[in-house]
Amino acid sequence: MLPDIRQSEFQFSVPQFNLGQAEINDFVNELKGFHEQFADCFHRSESRDHFYRYMAGQFIELERKSIRTYRFCY
Repeated sequence: MLPDIRQSEFQFSVPQFNLGQAEINDFVNELKGFHEQFADCFHRSESRDHFYRYMAGQFIELERKSIRTYRFCY
């Protein structure tokens, strides 16, 4: 059920992507590089690691996400 302001004619499907292992590895390397830009924001390595796990967890395909699921994303 859509709100009155939205109409079904303006819905778009999400495109499907065919990613290979090389593209996934490139993405992980880019994510690590992005994460390294924030290294000086964390005084402890544990906090830095938790932040990386949180970022990586945002990309997993789960309907619901909690902080507990992020430990399985590595």
